[in-house]
Amino acid sequence: MKRNYVGLANSFHDSSIAIVDERGEVVFAEATERYLQHKRTIGIASDLFMRTAKLIDNYCDPDSEIIIATSWSDETSAIMQGHLDECAATRQHYVDALGKVPAPLSRQLSRQIFYSRSQLSMLEHPARLLEYELSQSDRWERTPIHYRRYEHHLTHAASGCFSSPFDNALCAVLDGFGERSSFACFHYEGGRLKPITGGECVGWSSLGIFYSLVCEACGFDPLSGEEWKVMGLAAYGQHDEALYAMLREMVAVDGRNIHFPSRARMGQLQAKLHAMRRRKGQSPLEFANLAYAGQRVFCEVLFAFLKNLHATGLSDNLVFSGGCALNSSANGKILANTPFRDLHVFSAPGDDGNAVGAALLAHRDDHPETPNRKEPLSPYLGSRMSEETLNHFVKFSGVGKLTHCGNDAPKRAAALLADNRVIGWIQGCAEFGPRALGNRSILADPRSPDIKERINSSVKFREEFRPFAPSILDDFGSDFFHEYHASPYMERTLRFRENAAPRVPGVVHADGTGRVQTIRQQWNPRFHALVSEFHRLTDIPLVLNTSFNVMGKPIAHSVEDALAVFFTSGLDAMFIQNILIEK
Repeated sequence: MKRNYVGLANSFHDSSIAIVDERGEVVFAEATERYLQHKRTIGIASDLFMRTAKLIDNYCDPDSEIIIATSWSDETSAIMQGHLDECAATRQHYVDALGKVPAPLSRQLSRQIFYSRSQLSMLEHPARLLEYELSQSDRWERTPIHYRRYEHHLTHAASGCFSSPFDNALCAVLDGFGERSSFACFHYEGGRLKPITGGECVGWSSLGIFYSLVCEACGFDPLSGEEWKVMGLAAYGQHDEALYAMLREMVAVDGRNIHFPSRARMGQLQAKLHAMRRRKGQSPLEFANLAYAGQRVFCEVLFAFLKNLHATGLSDNLVFSGGCALNSSANGKILANTPFRDLHVFSAPGDDGNAVGAALLAHRDDHPETPNRKEPLSPYLGSRMSEETLNHFVKFSGVGKLTHCGNDAPKRAAALLADNRVIGWIQGCAEFGPRALGNRSILADPRSPDIKERINSSVKFREEFRPFAPSILDDFGSDFFHEYHASPYMERTLRFRENAAPRVPGVVHADGTGRVQTIRQQWNPRFHALVSEFHRLTDIPLVLNTSFNVMGKPIAHSVEDALAVFFTSGLDAMFIQNILIEK
């Protein structure tokens, strides 16, 4: 009997679902936040059972067994309970010593307690409702359903390594927290993942938690995923020795171990950082030096950790996964600051990617002979826009400026961009991961010096310091960027060449960098055609690309979501498949 594999990322945040077929191909993957339009889906399970049953019906082979794989192991309940006990002991330590818990540490402990309790709750129902829903279906009522659980950091490693083109690699996983610690290392060879022991430290020391503390102090919310803002703000800062020294003391590397100072000292440092946090009414730009220091410390710790991992001598290829791998600014400097020669970061290195990791692990367990892929896994794995809803809009909306473009949509879009119009570009399957890669994108002309302010203020409705990404034809990457390497998932930030930056001011950040997406024809033919036509018209082989959403909302999932963004923002035009809508 055939087997299909349903992966569930069942963290308390960024839940998702993935489906892998009998051949080991990922046929669907999507974060729960897209369907619900609820940013990060805090405390929401990935097995929205009625929808998941429909996805299984659409994407799984008939008469196949269903393997449901999750991203937390059987040991997790005991581990999470241990975390709760440790938090309680830490609270009591400060009550005994000081009569109270310092405010910033109290906030962090509350977060850890919330995390652990939420995780325990998520583990109590691994798709049991889905099993019931399938049992009510004539098609699936007799389907054998089996469950497998995998360790959290292993699923991070699997999503990274199994999506890479490498046959041999070292894998570093760093995040806010896993089951036992916040980091883990693996050797990937022959399609198998082997843990590298000797570096794991049980406890709450974490490079991810460090960055969340900096995020909070800058006035942003890490639970809402606003660490992005720290990266953007850091480019406006300068070195402040006192800030740097304080933050540098908070986190250290010892071999392949990351650790915080003693509880007492960490409490003092957190209290000091908490006291200088941004207050209501203060501009974020006043905290640029703090963001700069935090980003510098993050990079130093990361590079030291990776150098020690490379010293194992097992590979010159690096797969980087976990929430810390979303720091594209650091990613762009890894190859220049470590001995690694090549880098792969999956399109969804955070917890949402673990649905893919769990499903692929289950498939590899059953098919250990599965060959490694030669190209990076396509990120275009999500839902399509409803043709029925789009047809209803065309028929009943009464909107006058509608054009059926047919195969000319890329050329029409490029012409609008060259005319300095800001457009929405919605095509095919949605990208899996937090970044728009040409299928759920807002696009603009990068030659315009004021385009950044225009989109931030009247389209995205976000802070003025936030940058935009350059999506570039691969053949021209080295002409525009120093130390160019292909970046299929917009996963790394690179420095513009001095003669290229003045040509595209709209995508050059304050520090002379851009978060690059590489475009190749075989990866995304329609987006490649659009940018190629823009290049023909303007002699510029790249466009400004940002995600199709407004600040605080996930990327648009449905036709209705897209129309809401279009008609309540400063977008000039929007393409949904071959339909052009203009204002």
